[in-house]
Amino acid sequence: MKYKFLIIVILISISIFLNGNSIFSFEGMPNQYYGNDVYGLGMGETGVADLFRVNTNYSNPSLTVTANKVIFSTAFTLGNIWYMDSEGNGFKDDGAYFPFFVVTVPSSNHKFAFSFNSQLSGNIENEQSNSWEDFSYDEINRISSTILKADIIYALKNDYVNFGLSLNYYIGHRTRYWKLDFEDIEMIDTKYEIEKSFGNPGFSVGFSKKIKNISMGITYSSYAELEGDVIYKYGHSPYVDTLALVDNGLFEIPQKFFGGITWKFLEKYKTSVDLYYEMWEETKIYDKNTLKAAIGFAYDPLSGYGNWLERIPFRFGCYYRELPFEKNNNKIIEKAVSFGSSIPLKTPNKKIDFSIKYLIRGNLGDHGVRDKSVMFHIGITGFDIFTKKYKRTEDRDIPKPD
Repeated sequence: MKYKFLIIVILISISIFLNGNSIFSFEGMPNQYYGNDVYGLGMGETGVADLFRVNTNYSNPSLTVTANKVIFSTAFTLGNIWYMDSEGNGFKDDGAYFPFFVVTVPSSNHKFAFSFNSQLSGNIENEQSNSWEDFSYDEINRISSTILKADIIYALKNDYVNFGLSLNYYIGHRTRYWKLDFEDIEMIDTKYEIEKSFGNPGFSVGFSKKIKNISMGITYSSYAELEGDVIYKYGHSPYVDTLALVDNGLFEIPQKFFGGITWKFLEKYKTSVDLYYEMWEETKIYDKNTLKAAIGFAYDPLSGYGNWLERIPFRFGCYYRELPFEKNNNKIIEKAVSFGSSIPLKTPNKKIDFSIKYLIRGNLGDHGVRDKSVMFHIGITGFDIFTKKYKRTEDRDIPKPD
């Protein structure tokens, strides 16, 4: 068992360093994870109300009630991102990270869980050659930013309405690096690095209800002001004007409202619609509220029926998302489509999920730059890390021959 807990510690450590990249990272943190498991990621990033399966999307903490035994769920994401500008320049980047892991422990109608996942991130490095009078130099700009969230969750399964409460703790950093590297060795290279580290608690409350073949869910997530430290590092003697290159604030998490509905029909089919509303106007860092709308469809065949092709589950969906900041005074829109499937394992409720997402963020006409990415997700669900396989044999005496 100690090796299984060691794996969890390793996953936490790696997730701190591996996060999403985007060309819009200089404006803010464009990559946002909404708590979906890999099943939901392949279904258009829906699932905030899906009670028809073991659902580890704990952005709605009341969905913890779908676990009837100890559940461990995690995922790994990797893929490629393509950057392009209006002048025809392009660059291919790689991305890899662990979006989440979840441990759930049920006790009758009471459910307890711990979740650790990404929230926001943005990483980019840009280097270009320029000249000033008779001097040539390379200008290097780099952003590294991420916010992670740890949740302690309690949920109550109830005949009237399921209830869930999540105590959240946010932790993150944003590091800005800039350097001028002159070719002439007589010129002094200049650089600075500004590192912000911050954190603070918040909470989330969720409700869910299943009525025949329809399930509904809603979540409220509180505002959190993230406080911390700012460290200034210089490779030259700083002037007062240098301090004006950054703002004095750290970060804020806005109030959020999530809601969704899932409809199951003809036993094997299901569709979900989710809405996410974030109140960024109440913060000091951004001045516009945002909306994300997602829709998904799933074919979940009955176990053990039909030929091999009819037993393969299939999911697809799409979403539309507004970012809370702008580029060139124009709104940034993110659009994506996704597909997914699963491989069931021998033990019930244990499976491997797959999904793939194609995303476009921004456009060349309005912003002068654009992101495109293809990301592949693989997740595991259902591996009990606390119990050992029951020993069904016992020692006995074997008679010796005379």
